[in-house]
Amino acid sequence: MNKVFMPFKAKIDNHAIFRQLEIFIKVVECNSFSVAAQKLSLTPSSVSRSISQLEESLGVVLLKRTTRTFILTEPGKYLLIRARRLLGDLDDSLINTSSFHQHPQGQLRITCSIAFGVSHLMRLYSEYRESYPDVRLSVDLNDRNVNLNEENFDIALRITARPPNNFALREICKINWVYCGSKTYFERRGIPQSLADLEQHDCLINPNVSDNWYYIDEQHQPRALKVNNIIEVNSTLGLLNAALHHQGIVSLPTYLLGDYIARGELVPVLLDHEVKEHEYSLYALYHPGYHQDPKIRSFIDFMVKRITAAPAWDTWLET
Repeated sequence: MNKVFMPFKAKIDNHAIFRQLEIFIKVVECNSFSVAAQKLSLTPSSVSRSISQLEESLGVVLLKRTTRTFILTEPGKYLLIRARRLLGDLDDSLINTSSFHQHPQGQLRITCSIAFGVSHLMRLYSEYRESYPDVRLSVDLNDRNVNLNEENFDIALRITARPPNNFALREICKINWVYCGSKTYFERRGIPQSLADLEQHDCLINPNVSDNWYYIDEQHQPRALKVNNIIEVNSTLGLLNAALHHQGIVSLPTYLLGDYIARGELVPVLLDHEVKEHEYSLYALYHPGYHQDPKIRSFIDFMVKRITAAPAWDTWLET
């Protein structure tokens, strides 16, 4: 008498069906219920019962039994191919997951300021990927302070004088700032020799950076400069571009200026004064529990080692 099966129900016991698929594959590979049972340390009756339960769950005949053997049906052939692939992918996924704490891999999500990301992050990632090719980078370039508790990022690279205390962090390097202008601008207007001279020049201002136009006096107190701000733009890259087009003097972080100063396109001034009220640093912020993730740990370690305490963009300060 032929078995009558009910249509397949989408809701099945997922835990049980994985075991049933494993048994099904082993029976086909061994071409025998009893040999498969021996290899799986099961009884032949439990193997037969497992196949029957799988067939009932799916509503099809997978193995057409004869007296001494069985024939794989068309649904059985289809399931065999897909089940082997499914269980193989599952094994790979579990192996890769278990190795996450040994080998950097997967997607690394970073948020970073536009200026630092454009000028350095892409190059640094290219070098990092030579050692860790299995890490994929996803970057959000944004000048707002992203809250890691609210958005899905692994690392926030942030330049600040006051790092937040609600995240784990690592200082990568100090960030210096300097006043500078183009060689053409200074040929036209002269190079300022004092703070008073600077106040007579055209100045390029970012209104969102409050302490750009301060200096530290002899009593180590911050003093505001009176400036003739002919251009205001809320973009560090915009200010850099204006300075390169001879529009005036700008106060910018040296990570943006090093190459231009080395080539003589921009000329630093007033290097005998501190130009910021506060000390700024580049920090890597991350969730405390994420440091064991090798892609996060390895990238931060790489940044610290690659940039070092004396960044390459500040080598001109030593001359």
